[in-house]
Amino acid sequence: MIPFSASTADPKDDPTFWETVGGIGIALIAILVTWVLLRFVIVWVTRGIERGTDLTKRQAAKLAQYGKTPPTLQEEQDARLERERRHKRARTIRSVLISLITVLAIATFLFVLLSAFGVPVAALLASAGVLSVAIGFGAQSLVKDLISGAFMLMEDQYGVGDIIDVGEATGTVEEVGLRCVRLRALDGTVWYVPNGQIVRVGNMTRTWSRVLVEQRFAYDTDLDVAREALLDAVAEARKDPAIDAAILGEPEVPGIEAIAYNSVTVRVLIQVNPATQWTVQREIRRHLRRILAERDIEVGAPETVPVIGVHVPGTAVDKKKPGPKKKSDKVEVPQTPSDALPPADSGDGE
Repeated sequence: MIPFSASTADPKDDPTFWETVGGIGIALIAILVTWVLLRFVIVWVTRGIERGTDLTKRQAAKLAQYGKTPPTLQEEQDARLERERRHKRARTIRSVLISLITVLAIATFLFVLLSAFGVPVAALLASAGVLSVAIGFGAQSLVKDLISGAFMLMEDQYGVGDIIDVGEATGTVEEVGLRCVRLRALDGTVWYVPNGQIVRVGNMTRTWSRVLVEQRFAYDTDLDVAREALLDAVAEARKDPAIDAAILGEPEVPGIEAIAYNSVTVRVLIQVNPATQWTVQREIRRHLRRILAERDIEVGAPETVPVIGVHVPGTAVDKKKPGPKKKSDKVEVPQTPSDALPPADSGDGE
């Protein structure tokens, strides 16, 4: 693009001025149209990811003709959970790709604008190539973050709405980018964790979650009674429609999980919807506490640890304690009574 001449008094009278403005306008329109088309393609693809490959009515009828059995309840639950997972993944990919094409569109328009006003863009790019070695050392972490973010999206490790543990921070994913992920902790703290610094990820809400409630009983408690109390607590909790909708499977009591000197530990396991395990656990514990009290089931006492020399509050810890006096190393010579001494010499020679 040819820059307009600066020799004319009024730049608007220069014919190259309008050519430059027209070229900028055409470039801007082309960039906007490309951005809109790419955004439409991204939205269309991610909508397809959300829909997945569910069977149409025609396909279902055709399969029924060949004697295909209807899906079981577990298969329907797995399909529903996988569909919800696809929605989260599609939203994450859509937000990242739209942000990426927006940055590329802005950068392209800036290059066109600089070139229109006579700024040597090629020279700038060449200079950037010369400085790329020096910049590369500082951008190593950035490149690492971008590559880790790309692999995270491809592998679907986590998405917006998941509750994850990345080591230093744990919370709900609010935003996923190619460089970092934003988490909201339970206390409201917002964490920004670069993707390149994430060594391992623990996703607590991937497809389904599990309730784990452990209870310590007295050592001589009948295990059948303890097991019945746990199952009855789950049954009472399921009377709440919200709790019952969150539970996906039947409760399981595998058996004794631990044996101590004066207690045994029994646990109950339940498969639930993602991110609902904490609500279900609290409700089960609330009913279990009441059931244990009504049935006079003794709870296991904590293990006692012998402690010697318990400090009494209010006493000085550095104060010397009174104790028996140490024996002196000095040898004491016993005093001889005066009546045991021989009589003194009178000195008269007798």
